[in-house]
Amino acid sequence: MKNALLLQTALIASAWLVLPNVAAAQNKETPIAVTVGGYFTEVIKAADFDNSRTLNGRQSHGLSSDAEIYFNVRGVLADGTVIGARVELEGSTEADQIDERYMFVERSDIGRAEFGSTDRAASKMVYGAPIAIPGYGTVDPTGAIAVTNAPSGARTTGNFTKFAGAPDDADGINLYTSANRYFGSKAGKGLQVGFSYTPDGCQDFTSAGSTVGCGGGFTTKTDAGQVSRAYTASANYIESFGPVDVALFGAYNTFDIEANNAGSLTNGSATVFKSDGLEGWAFGTTLTYNVGDGSTVQLGGAWKTEEMGVGNNDDRKVYAAGVRYLTNGTNPGSFGVGLDYAKTKADQGNIAGVAVNGEDEYTWYSLGVTYQIARGVLGFGGIGRYEYEDAIAAGTVVGGQSQADNDAKANFALVGMRLDF
Repeated sequence: MKNALLLQTALIASAWLVLPNVAAAQNKETPIAVTVGGYFTEVIKAADFDNSRTLNGRQSHGLSSDAEIYFNVRGVLADGTVIGARVELEGSTEADQIDERYMFVERSDIGRAEFGSTDRAASKMVYGAPIAIPGYGTVDPTGAIAVTNAPSGARTTGNFTKFAGAPDDADGINLYTSANRYFGSKAGKGLQVGFSYTPDGCQDFTSAGSTVGCGGGFTTKTDAGQVSRAYTASANYIESFGPVDVALFGAYNTFDIEANNAGSLTNGSATVFKSDGLEGWAFGTTLTYNVGDGSTVQLGGAWKTEEMGVGNNDDRKVYAAGVRYLTNGTNPGSFGVGLDYAKTKADQGNIAGVAVNGEDEYTWYSLGVTYQIARGVLGFGGIGRYEYEDAIAAGTVVGGQSQADNDAKANFALVGMRLDF
């Protein structure tokens, strides 16, 4: 594939072994070795907040950083099978200090299998709207360098890539078919399929029975609000038609939510109940037109619908679209400009166990520019706006309590730099 499809993706998997590395397509035996990599992003940002309860009292400017150190373990057996592992360490002190840690086995002619704490297959395989501002936008407009302060009831995290019931980084199994495509590159074309299974929504080693901890033994089945038995199937297809590269993506997710009694955990303003067989679907595409001399125009969009598990009639729908022009891919001197849009509509579901109607709406717009200063050094900046509208008007009495004004709007601007090493 032309380097134009070098976008936000990750590859797919097989039924017991999975994809190869570009460098792993050899049969030469090599001993286990460790290399270090990672990224560092620093952002200066400012915002003009709308006069709202949720944003009043916040600083209108600030600095944010997001960094991780990767420890990559890799070796090649005599028959060409690659065995390795990866540990991702957060670059600042955080509650979740180890972001991901997993082991993998892969062969170029069969596929790849991952075991441990890492993103689910759907998150790694996604194609959708091009991102205008790196680290922000239609894929996930929140995180360590977030500009948003929408209330928790908006449930905006992971706008597109993350299904509600497929917790990325939870302990699980990912399987990918190779489809003659190397893991971590866009060297191949055709269809690739992935599958993920998460037995329990735990991630880190903490006390047994915790809603996030894996403990030292078998986990319990009644952790209030915790995901269990999450299955995700995903696929993407890549092909070229003259100067146009086409990437298609689709995924299906189903999961259960545990509880030791109904309504024992709250999620923002909604109460989480025990649920079985919750489902979600996602589809996306990225079209790339190769103008010539390395220049490309990328156009894409995505749609997702999923059940949230916080009461009856509690679905979330996500729509995303974007366009981006890039002068020369990731080569030094390459300039990019992009525009993206996303809207999330989430049924209110219930408040403190009382069923209510209406949809919360979260809207995102952003315009961004990038400049590839050198290999692994990217400068970027952008402006944007986000709006959150609560389905329940301020002062509405639900369950005997008057609801607060949760609406929020803000305009923002930021400039930053990202180092990949």
